[in-house]
Formats: sequence, structure tokens, C-alpha cells
Amino acid sequence: MDIFCFLRDYPAIGGLAIGAIFGATGWIGRSIFDVVLEKKRYKRELKTYLWKEKINASKKASEFYLEYANFLNLARIQFENFRLGKIEHESLIENFQKEVAFYAEKLKTFPHFEHHHINIFYEFDENKAMEINNKINATNREISELSPDSVNTEKASELFKILEDCYAELFDLQKGHTNRIRENLKDYV
Repeated sequence: MDIFCFLRDYPAIGGLAIGAIFGATGWIGRSIFDVVLEKKRYKRELKTYLWKEKINASKKASEFYLEYANFLNLARIQFENFRLGKIEHESLIENFQKEVAFYAEKLKTFPHFEHHHINIFYEFDENKAMEINNKINATNREISELSPDSVNTEKASELFKILEDCYAELFDLQKGHTNRIRENLKDYV
């Protein structure tokens, strides 16, 4: 009741006090609203930025993986040609060395080394690829230890078949990575 008496006796001061209280309440409310709105805007912008980064990394990784898949596919074709008797042992090694040199240079000078950023967004099982590469290295070592004078064609054919299977496995693994990226990006596009 004292407040009503005060307002009746001093309307100017009461009006000023009420205005100040409502003004402060409005300012505090607006400040809280702005903070909440800014927080939501920040989260949305961060999601947009990460989405753009994911798209860019995916594009660059896809380009690199397709070049690598082309190399793996050409290697598989060379081994298949040998297995089918279309080329000889020496031609296989010669053709394979040319392709390795060509693609090694091409992949080394690949303009988008940012394709490795794809590993931020996806976890690929690189252990399987490492196992296959170790098997390829061991098989290549065995091939290089074969005597060129008395090449055991049966043993060489067996080793080349192992390499063909390894490259086919790497190709499928690479294709799986690319498909996984593509499927995930369908949700965004």
C-alpha cells in the first residue's frame, strides 16, 4: 500500500521509477535474447563451415582416389592379360613399370594434397590397405629374387596371381571409400 500512496503523492518520480524498472527489464530481456540468438547463429555458421570443408575435402579426395583407382585397375588389367596369355612375363614387368612410373609421378604432382583432410570427417580402415601393401611388397621381393636366366614360369605366374588379387582387393577398398563418401554427401546435397 505504501507504494500506491507514494505514486499518488509523487507521480513524476513514480513514473520515472516504473519506466526505469521496465526499461531495465526490457534491456536485460533483449540482451538475453541477443545472446541466445548469437549462440544459435554461431552454431549454424559453424555447421555451414564444416559442411563446406567436408564437401571440399570430399571432392579433392574423390579426385585423388579416382586417379589411384585408375592405377589399380590398369595394374589388374596387366596381370589379367598375363594370366590369359596375351602378354609374356617380360612384357608384364615392363608394362607394369611404365604404369607405376607414370602414376607415381602423376600422384606425386597431384595438385590437391588437401585430400588428406578427408580423414578428419571419415575413419577409413587403413590397416587393411597396409596389410595388402605389405603382401604386395613381399611378393615383389620374391619376384625380384627369381633368377632371370631360369625363370620358373609356374612360380612367376603364381606370384603374379597374388599381385593381381592384391590389386583387385586394393581397388575394391578404394572404391568402398569413395562410395562411402558419396553416400554420406547425398544427405547434404
